[in-house]
Amino acid sequence: MDIISVIAIISLFAVALVFSPLGLGGGVLYVPIFYYMLDWEIKEAVIGSLTLVFMVSIGSSLAHSKAGYADNNAANLGRTTAIPAAIIGTILSGYLIDIFGDIIIKILATIILIFVIERTIKQMRNSVKKAYKEIQLSDKKREYMFASAFAGLSSGMLGIGGGAILVTANRSILQMDTNKAAGTSFLVAATIVPIALTSHIILDGVIGGMIDNIGLLTIIIFPLFVLLSAFLGAKYAIKNIPKNIVTVVFLIAISLSLIRYLIDFVLLY
Repeated sequence: MDIISVIAIISLFAVALVFSPLGLGGGVLYVPIFYYMLDWEIKEAVIGSLTLVFMVSIGSSLAHSKAGYADNNAANLGRTTAIPAAIIGTILSGYLIDIFGDIIIKILATIILIFVIERTIKQMRNSVKKAYKEIQLSDKKREYMFASAFAGLSSGMLGIGGGAILVTANRSILQMDTNKAAGTSFLVAATIVPIALTSHIILDGVIGGMIDNIGLLTIIIFPLFVLLSAFLGAKYAIKNIPKNIVTVVFLIAISLSLIRYLIDFVLLY
């Protein structure tokens, strides 16, 4: 195994640990790791990313729910639009890649990341001026369903869990605090990601080649270790890391993903 592969594997675990308290499954970094560091095809990178995002979502949602940081009512409402949108996103992904190539995925991911960064910075500025006062779900039902659908669509198209969008929606629309926004995000992601993953496996037709290249045992064991890493990371962070630090780390992680895509655009042109 070469040094780049070793670094990539370490990075995959590190993403699970760092992202688990943020409400993110790590897809915004998993796809670049698989695609750029391990030289996977974009469709394989999407499937690999969704698999690990699913593990992170399960592990982190367990930790957040156990600690009381999750809104089941909001999660159930979000799922009603996120699940069908994830299927639509998967179909669109294959269609767009066949027509435009993998550059379309990078462009869409860049747009989403810029939006999330702008919303997060705005929310941080507002939180300095005034204390959080959570808004009732019934007052923002339509907006929340639309945001959840956008997260599901992104999950299917880009191989992410939609956590960046869901956390942003939980904080900007419902004014949830950091931990509750993350826990609720993971509850939704744990439902929509397997839908998107199953759809990609059926439609993309690359899983057979992935098993041959990676090995069935690795495909089974590695995600389980990621799940454990996510659970332990979220459990520790909830108890020991201040909420404002979690927000800053969230912003840094999203920004790093954006920078990587921008570098790719510069090198391309």
